[in-house]
Amino acid sequence: MPVRSLADDLRGRSDEQLGRLLAGRPDLLHPVPADMTALAARAGSAVSTARALDRLDGLTLAVAAAVADAEPCAVDTILSAFDTGNADDVAAALRTLRELALVWGDEDSLRLVRTARESLTGAVTSPVEWPPPPVATIERDPRLVERTAGQHALATVLGIIAIAESWADAAAPAVLRKGGLGVRDLGSTARILEVDERTAALWIETAYAAQLIGRDGEAEERWRPTTAYDDWHDAPLPEQWLRLARAWWTTPRAPALVGADANALSDEVERRGQPLLRDQVIQVLDSLPAGCAPLDADAVVAAIDARAPRQASPQRSAQIRAIVDELEILGFTGGGALADMGRAAGRDQADAPEVVRAAMPEPLDHVLLQADLTAIAPGPLLPDIARELRLVADVESTGGAIVHRFSASSVRRALDCGRDAGEILDFLARVSRTPVPQPLTYLVEDSARRHGTVRVGIATAYIRCDDETALAALLADPRAEELGCVRVSPTVVTVSGRIEDAIAILRDLGLHPVAETPDGTVAHAPRRRARAPRRGAGAPVVRRDATPALVKAAVATLRAGQSEPSVVVATDDDGSALEPMPATETMAVLRRAIASSLTVRLGYGDGEGLVDPMRLQAGMLTAVDRITGEVRTFAVSRIVAAEIPDHVH
Repeated sequence: MPVRSLADDLRGRSDEQLGRLLAGRPDLLHPVPADMTALAARAGSAVSTARALDRLDGLTLAVAAAVADAEPCAVDTILSAFDTGNADDVAAALRTLRELALVWGDEDSLRLVRTARESLTGAVTSPVEWPPPPVATIERDPRLVERTAGQHALATVLGIIAIAESWADAAAPAVLRKGGLGVRDLGSTARILEVDERTAALWIETAYAAQLIGRDGEAEERWRPTTAYDDWHDAPLPEQWLRLARAWWTTPRAPALVGADANALSDEVERRGQPLLRDQVIQVLDSLPAGCAPLDADAVVAAIDARAPRQASPQRSAQIRAIVDELEILGFTGGGALADMGRAAGRDQADAPEVVRAAMPEPLDHVLLQADLTAIAPGPLLPDIARELRLVADVESTGGAIVHRFSASSVRRALDCGRDAGEILDFLARVSRTPVPQPLTYLVEDSARRHGTVRVGIATAYIRCDDETALAALLADPRAEELGCVRVSPTVVTVSGRIEDAIAILRDLGLHPVAETPDGTVAHAPRRRARAPRRGAGAPVVRRDATPALVKAAVATLRAGQSEPSVVVATDDDGSALEPMPATETMAVLRRAIASSLTVRLGYGDGEGLVDPMRLQAGMLTAVDRITGEVRTFAVSRIVAAEIPDHVH
């Protein structure tokens, strides 16, 4: 029976052929088509065919144009239209077009999908050069590649920690009225990190994509670390980097636009094609022999222009060069050559954490205390040690070694958080491979001795001090006039201003005040500083790839040809029905099931059933029905309950 339409062509395909189509055109899977007619309609849409054509190389596009010019035509007609030396390549290009459902029909009556034909009108019908010339390369020492990539990855993690820690206090940058980060704030952050503004913008955008920084939602909004930052900070170093790498990989944001074109963290940085372009750059680097780097970024541009010529433009070339630079800064590459850790992150390999761990330095449990009031960490520190050390000292510089500097203000910060001199010195003695220097001991003990000698409370506030001369000096100082000080006894002065203002002025006078509670005890500063809420209710960073499980389930759905979602009842042994649950608990169960690939007993409308959740996005749950094996889409608003059963029938 002749093939009369694209839908007929799809119905005649095997499960394996349908799987290759869905894997090659993942946009067809979101959402999963209900039947072959729906699949054909989506595959023939202008948007979908344009996306498919954008991924084709020059020869395949020329073959598609040849089919359009001669349709309906036989396979032999197309093969004879090209140089006989390229016969195998032309045949492979034709198979690709049929596999992607851009060409359909019998062997002697091939047709190009109408929207693809319209898209190719006026296009070049033959490639300038085929096969394209190989990418010019430079050989690198593979060990140096891995070591360099590991160092860059470490610098990225440390840089983002420094950004988050500096944005956690009162000096957090404000959100611009139009959204985004101010130019001055970007410049000051770059100076703190001791990097150029381009690198700072890349790290800031990567942290934002990984949901580690965000708006705090206050009346005067500021950029702060989110509630997710603390968990990320305490994770092992390889997991920290992998989360950053995958967030950058999937984000539609283009950090290279920050500067003349857009502010960091603004909507103007969004570019939809960024994930695809990153994939193409990685594919070029991955195709090179191990340890080989492209001669320069222009070599990568030329290779991608040959692989996907439809989108070639000066703008895309600039974006490709930027991505090549970003790969090096983030640690995907070392000296331009793709490192094993970058390859593992790009492919989402199951052993990616082990590959990254082998390339990155091992976290250390010690520092080297110096007589000049510094502590040198020869490498990354364990999270608990790093956090405690940052409490008592300021990070002065990063790189292969991290330098922390102790000062009166940094020690006071630890004292304000409830530490005493003994705890600080015991901690330093425990983590240092060198003895605690005498100047550092003096600094800690002297700061602790003076800390709290002046106490501030509420009168609206009051100042209490056993040193009467210190209070006399305060009353005589012009800067204290705005506080409205009144001496009520030789050792107590009341204040009409804020406690914070009194503490600031007293510190300017060289005193060491602390806040006091109504019962006379020291009010310690909170250990956990301000945090912004996590975006998207904590939704993890996901990739919209055509995973084998999703492709297999989609093929089963297409074969079934059912369009209405339903739940087949499959209750537990006791026949008990699910009790309605709060929406937050239901979502928590579904997210846990998706993360751990667990089966869920789902209450949906008036029915119940067993499903394997796959994706929770945009108010819809995509899951595989355990009874029929089909992919179903459920409206979250109609899910009344969900539980993970102890056993599945």
